[in-house]
Amino acid sequence: MRTIVISLAALCLLGSCKKPVDGYSILLEMDDADGQWVTLTARVDRQYMVMDSVLVTSGTPAILSGSVDGVRTMYLGAKGQEAATRILLENAGYTVTGTLSAPVITGTGKAQQELNDYNANNISLEDGLEAMVQSYYAAAGKDDQQAMDSILVAYERANMKKEALDSAYVAGHPASAVSVLILRNTFYNYDTDDLDNVLTSLDLSLHQMDEYVYMHGILDRQKEVAIGLPYKDFGLETPEGELLKISDVHLGNVLLIDFWASWCGPCRRANPEVVELYRKYHDQGFEIIGVSLDQDTASWIKAIRDDGLTWHQISDIQGWNCKGSRLYGVPAIPHTVLIDRDGIIRGKKLHGEELEEAILSLL
Repeated sequence: MRTIVISLAALCLLGSCKKPVDGYSILLEMDDADGQWVTLTARVDRQYMVMDSVLVTSGTPAILSGSVDGVRTMYLGAKGQEAATRILLENAGYTVTGTLSAPVITGTGKAQQELNDYNANNISLEDGLEAMVQSYYAAAGKDDQQAMDSILVAYERANMKKEALDSAYVAGHPASAVSVLILRNTFYNYDTDDLDNVLTSLDLSLHQMDEYVYMHGILDRQKEVAIGLPYKDFGLETPEGELLKISDVHLGNVLLIDFWASWCGPCRRANPEVVELYRKYHDQGFEIIGVSLDQDTASWIKAIRDDGLTWHQISDIQGWNCKGSRLYGVPAIPHTVLIDRDGIIRGKKLHGEELEEAILSLL
């Protein structure tokens, strides 16, 4: 939808563009925006959808306007360009200066002011983490394992510091929309009870945010497959096109449901240890069923072959809309669910030695 609001533009020229009644206004004054379509985009079900756009022309104020309920996360960017900047939008007045690639967002919206303060306080730490990522890739390109290991240690240390600061922020700012954004980036690290507690601690005014609704939906599904409860059965197609259910594989075995995908780097790196566990314990009654979040059948089958995954595999090739992952409230992959011989869930998100010990305790 193209939006150039002449009446609001006239008001802005008179210096009175503060806040429209029951709505928001975003005045665009970026240095390099002339002749560009600037878009306002929202994220819906992991897809980005353009909600509004305006053509910026010299001599005419360019304004995006509308209304939202509460606070909503949206993104400002130029049409045809991938880069976009997050804005915490509420019914308030905003001015965007700077450039398209580095916009500066100011205004009367409380949530955006809090986000600006948070970003300013964390910029050095964020830049440091990004620099380490780039250094790691450079070392990997030279096959310098010593440098890669050193960078990983430094990154883990810095990331732990950031996580501690973020946790403290959430605990100290239960009414801030920034706390919701922080949790959206880290909630997959929480177990079900801890996620329930932290979401409950947030102010009711934040419960309508898209990110909160998404996380709470995941939480609700996780509660239905909590540790100590019977597993929920579902079936998807094998690479050969045959329907296979979890119950078809369980059959009184100790069963690991392994949610993964060919495009998931951590999943592929974890596969060798899962291969070894299957080799060691399969004859003792240990089974695995892989549930892929792939969207391309060929890539899925190739990864199965390349990684030597000889256990059962199923998928509906729907990515994050996979029936199985949604049923189990899978927030990130790799994600494992360990089921005992009686069909009771005994562990989640187990890997490495912890997973092997859990398997041995159930065999």
